[in-house]
Amino acid sequence: FPTWFWNTVQVAVVSTFISVFVAAFGAYAMVRLQWRGAGFVQTAILFAYLMPTVLLFIPLYQIFTNLKLINTIYALMLAYPTFGLPFACWLLMGYYRSIPKDLEDAAAVDGANHFQCFIRIVLPLTLPALLAVALFAITSSWNEFLLAFVLVSPDSERTLPVGLGNMVIGDIFPFGQMFAASIMTAIPVAIIYMVAQKYMVAGLTAGSVKG
Repeated sequence: FPTWFWNTVQVAVVSTFISVFVAAFGAYAMVRLQWRGAGFVQTAILFAYLMPTVLLFIPLYQIFTNLKLINTIYALMLAYPTFGLPFACWLLMGYYRSIPKDLEDAAAVDGANHFQCFIRIVLPLTLPALLAVALFAITSSWNEFLLAFVLVSPDSERTLPVGLGNMVIGDIFPFGQMFAASIMTAIPVAIIYMVAQKYMVAGLTAGSVKG
């Protein structure tokens, strides 16, 4: 159990960081920067969000096999953001649209470029939405079973959902151990949600209503 727990923590933290980092910059570029094809990319992101994730399993398996990352947690660290990025980008695009562009225009008059406007003005205002994205990303990666079951086989590389599933041997169900492990698995995410709940609701509300 400790090995599965540590693997899950690593996968959740790294995949969440990738999702939040890429979505924060990507959504800002699509909303604020004027470039040809931005509308097409936004539509493509929407369709990617609506696509069943199971369709990506075989391509991802082939890619990670070629990269020699199969049966390692690194495959999960890179695979999970492919499912969370469309939602993260769509939510953040709605939130960025709710921020008055006059704030950035005023900073631009003082000599700030797009990157400085984003880091010093937009990013601090976007923290509730970023937290909402991070919570959804870390929850989905923490609880994900099917992709982890497909990409990772060695017991030393398994995450908690797969490890708990493999505690069942034939028709033998160790209910006591499974229930105890399930409770310990749920506690970290429950604590995170209790601490950050109000910020997550604020981020979701702004991103959905204004978007």
